Amino acid sequence: MNKKYTFGPFNSQKYKPKTNKEKLRTEKREFLKEFSTKYGYNGKIDQIREEEYPQLRNAIYLDHTGTTTFTKSALTNFNNDLLSNLYGNPHSNSASSQASSMRVEGVRRRILKYFNADENDYSVVFTQNATAAIKLTGEMFPWTGKSTYKYLRESHNSINGLRRFLETINPKNIQGVTENDVEEMINNPPVNDESEDDEITYNLFAYPAQCNFSGMRFPLDWISKIKKLDTKKSKNLVLLDAAAYVPSAQLSLADKETSPDFICLSFYKMFGFPTGLGALIIKSELNPILRKGYFGGGTTNSVVYDKTWQVFSEDIATRYEDGTINFLNIIALDHAFDAFERIYGNIKNVSNHVTSLNTYLSRNMRSLHHWNGKSVCTINSDRDFSDSEKQGGILSFNVKRSDGSFVGYVELEKLANTYGIHIRSGGNCNPGSISRWNNITAEEVIQDSEERKCSDDKDIYKGKLYGAARVSIGAMTTIEDVLIWLDFFKRHYVEIRPGKTVHNLNSTKITKGTNPSKFLKYMNISKSRENLRTFKVFKVQRYDNTSGNAV
Repeated sequence: MNKKYTFGPFNSQKYKPKTNKEKLRTEKREFLKEFSTKYGYNGKIDQIREEEYPQLRNAIYLDHTGTTTFTKSALTNFNNDLLSNLYGNPHSNSASSQASSMRVEGVRRRILKYFNADENDYSVVFTQNATAAIKLTGEMFPWTGKSTYKYLRESHNSINGLRRFLETINPKNIQGVTENDVEEMINNPPVNDESEDDEITYNLFAYPAQCNFSGMRFPLDWISKIKKLDTKKSKNLVLLDAAAYVPSAQLSLADKETSPDFICLSFYKMFGFPTGLGALIIKSELNPILRKGYFGGGTTNSVVYDKTWQVFSEDIATRYEDGTINFLNIIALDHAFDAFERIYGNIKNVSNHVTSLNTYLSRNMRSLHHWNGKSVCTINSDRDFSDSEKQGGILSFNVKRSDGSFVGYVELEKLANTYGIHIRSGGNCNPGSISRWNNITAEEVIQDSEERKCSDDKDIYKGKLYGAARVSIGAMTTIEDVLIWLDFFKRHYVEIRPGKTVHNLNSTKITKGTNPSKFLKYMNISKSRENLRTFKVFKVQRYDNTSGNAV
């Protein structure tokens, strides 16, 4: 075993059950026997956590797909940069303006280099976030009445929302597709259109490299296969949602012929900071066919006020970045890249680290059974968690009691929160995954829409789940984080006899009127002001699995 590893301190001051520390040390040793070559950056993970992530000292943070967290050194260096240099609005010729422009262009080049993209083949357009990048794709795309828009079932709502651009033109050409549908489409190429119409029709296929709900990853070779379906009169362009994928996987755009035409990114998902900054990477060869509707400052070469006449910039980035870009946060992004490369080396190291933890986590969660042998969890993925090409650092699951009834995912998240354990619950803006894993039809969603909304706490409605709990792992997650999560989960959700867990928690006894101080004492949770405030809004309801009513 690598002797550099020690059993670090528990990361959460809130989580203070009567934990068998020796048992956890033993579990860590067993983990390292199997994963020490991939986990922890050659024994540096504890030092990295101590020096770079002080904000994690009192928390078990397992929501890295929502956002990962930032490094101390990136913030410090960014702060020093701003205090040492004067940066002006890039839409000027002053020295401070030119300083900003030089830094911004340097970051564009750095992004392309990070993804192995040639500067002559791709352009980087900065946006507010990944959603804005996807929306921009819809705005610039050359839609016609013959265009088709197909998107994968497991897509984020931002991808689903692109259908609105075609709904008013030809809604019949919009189709949500499954993995099997995509394979069938690839294996059955269309016949060449011999019509005399000289106009080329452009179609769009969009899908996530990684599903933000389940962590399932989808084949990147779909891109080249979809492009082989082109005919003389019909061309297929591909939008890849890489927001959930690139924080723990390498995306290479080195081969232009097999790479997507549009790629959306979110930088806070990659580095935790800066927020409010995303990007759309576009193939430069598409420049002649892309459309420009609304225009703002900085996007034109020439314009008049009293005629509908304007000439847009030939440069893709300049043309589509309306108004002043978030230039200071773009400079911050430069420091985020610096910190990432210095601390982690490369994304392959992060991928190995994340995969080792998620493999261990999923294996342990799958192995949990109640007193009667029934599984505690249903896992929302059919992938091999040890294969980083097939599965990212997400474990999406739902919990069942020994009698087969569901535990609400909202209940789980709120209970975890009282211990300082941060996870995500809900539908994660991914209706296709909810439909797939919870067997909910479109008709049911439409019928229930007046009584149930995406953001409410009705996790079980009419006996069906409308989401899941999601634990997601990041570059700085430790085995201690995972072991504490597993310890918490086993204590509260694995029944050792009917209706009884190790912690003897019965959710029907917790009501809005439960005394917070007595409950926290009973649960071995410190009675801090923060915990008391958290509990005051914490109401656990147990649902009847058939009616959906609280009991």
